[in-house]
Amino acid sequence: MARGAARVIAQYREPGAGARAYLHLRWAVCPFDRLLPFIPREGRLLDVGCGSGLWLTYLALERPGLVLHGIDADARKLALAATSQAGKPVLRQGSADDLPEGTFDCITILDVLYVLPDEVKAKVLQGCYRALSDGGAIVVKELDTSPTWKFAPAAFEELLAVRAVKMTHGGRLHFQSLDDLSRAMSAAGFVDVEATRIDRGYLHPHVVVRALKPRPT
Repeated sequence: MARGAARVIAQYREPGAGARAYLHLRWAVCPFDRLLPFIPREGRLLDVGCGSGLWLTYLALERPGLVLHGIDADARKLALAATSQAGKPVLRQGSADDLPEGTFDCITILDVLYVLPDEVKAKVLQGCYRALSDGGAIVVKELDTSPTWKFAPAAFEELLAVRAVKMTHGGRLHFQSLDDLSRAMSAAGFVDVEATRIDRGYLHPHVVVRALKPRPT
């Protein structure tokens, strides 16, 4: 994992000490490699809430056949993402509410929904549904609310990241159980919703939910 982090973070042009520390921390706590099996090898992929672009940088190295796009509300993090030399994704400041329809073959959302109230989550998922091509996949990575011994310290860390360290924008946190997240994705219109735990060996209760936008019948 350390070797992988060095390879990915080396793609950034001279990040400051604070940015470098943040990138290493993000890499250490998120199992990016366990998300790869859920990602296609070709097509147009959008990362919603792409932040510093660490996931996009990793994808550029591991999935060179993808055309990468990222969107985020935080201009500061987008500026850091733009310094990555891997893949040169198309980056845009904005939200998932105004994405072009039927544009992407895959959309990823990693550790973003927990900072959004339920009604905003629903709008984001609906926006992603519209932006996907027919048969396209959405891959959502979040923290499950169980087991409690993993969730409680992880939730406290995220609270610090949002309110104290301000690494993440947001106010109150809105974690969902795995079942509730799966239901929210079904309510947005997605089908074949499948949830997988990817937290073995990690202190955080990482889960990934993959679903499809149905093709017209």
